[in-house]
Amino acid sequence: MATTSVQNVIETDQYEDQQYQNPAPIGPQDPIPDGVHDCELSWDRKKGWMRLIIDGTSWWFKEYVGRCQVISTNNEKGRINIRASARIDGETLRMWRDPDAKAHPRIDGVPRRKTQNRLCYRRSQRDFRVNDDGTEQNGFGNRTPDTNDTPIKERKLVYVRSYVGDLNSLWNKSDSVAHIYHLGEVTIDDDNVAHLYDPLVR
Repeated sequence: MATTSVQNVIETDQYEDQQYQNPAPIGPQDPIPDGVHDCELSWDRKKGWMRLIIDGTSWWFKEYVGRCQVISTNNEKGRINIRASARIDGETLRMWRDPDAKAHPRIDGVPRRKTQNRLCYRRSQRDFRVNDDGTEQNGFGNRTPDTNDTPIKERKLVYVRSYVGDLNSLWNKSDSVAHIYHLGEVTIDDDNVAHLYDPLVR
């Protein structure tokens, strides 16, 4: 497979400690191979774009839409391991679930309210977050500050060890911050793992 080419590469350290998108055009990239792949989804701290890694090759994007299986997380590197077929259209990543994949099983745990859940990596602690953003991107629908007495079910923000399940994602390039959104349910289990449920996957 040919090496992915990217134009307008920015200086290496410019985006090391922030997650605001690089406004430069990504430029042409090789097509993602057909088929279902085991992929890594992460923020490229050097280029300032989100990226998908398949077999060591990277593709970058500024918005994404679609569905995939979340298999696990790599907490040291801040990556989410997913399984999906994918395509890059300009600067948009589109993903589709494996048609043979089964729905993620329902588990006992603490359910979060049905909302738009923002998923992100907390590098300082090598863990992940689930943040209640309300029903609209950047809506921050639950504005009540969390306290130590706030039940997990009602907290705007919870820290979790990992993610697994069925991701239903939407991220618009007008949002200049690197975000991963899950439009669906989340349940936190006793091991502090967030289980994702897609309302269209049964």
